Amino acid sequence: MKLGFLMLTDHSEVLNGKVYAMGGGWNMLHFPELPVEHGFGIAFGLDVRWDETNQRHTLTLQIEDPDGARLGDEFSFEFETGRPPGLVPGQDQRIVLSLEARLELETPGPHAVIMSVGEQEIGRSRFYVLELPATAQPPT
Repeated sequence: MKLGFLMLTDHSEVLNGKVYAMGGGWNMLHFPELPVEHGFGIAFGLDVRWDETNQRHTLTLQIEDPDGARLGDEFSFEFETGRPPGLVPGQDQRIVLSLEARLELETPGPHAVIMSVGEQEIGRSRFYVLELPATAQPPT
């Protein structure tokens, strides 16, 4: 199984096998002060090989801080995809999903969204959290 894509978004949803994303593809978040609670979308596509269809698999998604500590709860679910009529022999099946995360971000630096199937990591998307205090406003 391969990760077809993994995209961080301001908001995303899936409809009829397609991702609809707003503010997608970022890898940096700026905040005037930490800690901060922040919500964002995680859109991804899994490519399930022909020989992996009609079997149960467990997908796990977690988010780690710069020290590798898990932030929030781990998301995990089981899935199985079959072979629909007319599928070309050997063709991969793509499963497309979107999740909304809401986290307390406390530490600046590199964070990561990590996806695994079973015990195997299949992909990660790194993003950076920066604390940039607002500059003082000149007197008026």
